[in-house]
Amino acid sequence: MSTDERGVLRKERVYPHARELVWAALTNGEALAQWLMPNDFKPELGCEFCFHVDPMPMLPGNVVRCKVLVFEPTERMVWSWRMVSTKPGKSLPEQEIEWVLKPHEGGGTRLIFTQRGAAAMPWLYRLMMSMGWGTMMKRWLPTVMGAFERGGDGGYIYRRLSKAPNRGHHGVKTVPEGYFK
Repeated sequence: MSTDERGVLRKERVYPHARELVWAALTNGEALAQWLMPNDFKPELGCEFCFHVDPMPMLPGNVVRCKVLVFEPTERMVWSWRMVSTKPGKSLPEQEIEWVLKPHEGGGTRLIFTQRGAAAMPWLYRLMMSMGWGTMMKRWLPTVMGAFERGGDGGYIYRRLSKAPNRGHHGVKTVPEGYFK
């Protein structure tokens, strides 16, 4: 993942899966909880949702407030992204997370991730975010994609993994019950 001079984090990965499957892994709240963070996401334009984890050292808070700003099924999704601090005045400015899916010429799907507004974060947060997104997209997201099955209607059904790939990364002892699917 690279961070440019404007503080934009960007990552591209090619997966050997159809765009519909990659899209399902990005838009299924239960799958998101297993490769990203526990959430109350709904796949619809305008949805306001949160990612919620236990407080972690070095981070300003344990809640990320988001809103779906763009929702173009199997092609593009944009979220607002704001880390909210439990300490007054320590929240970070709003950022944007963008997911773009394109067919890959050799088959499969190219996923392009962009996080805009990272320049507003201290360099250590940018480094942590860069490493975290890299791990999620390289290891955890593909593991979760492997837990989807084709449904009778041609769509994808998520079969929750008994051991989430992100287990141990995000504490969930204090996460409200509603954030578990």
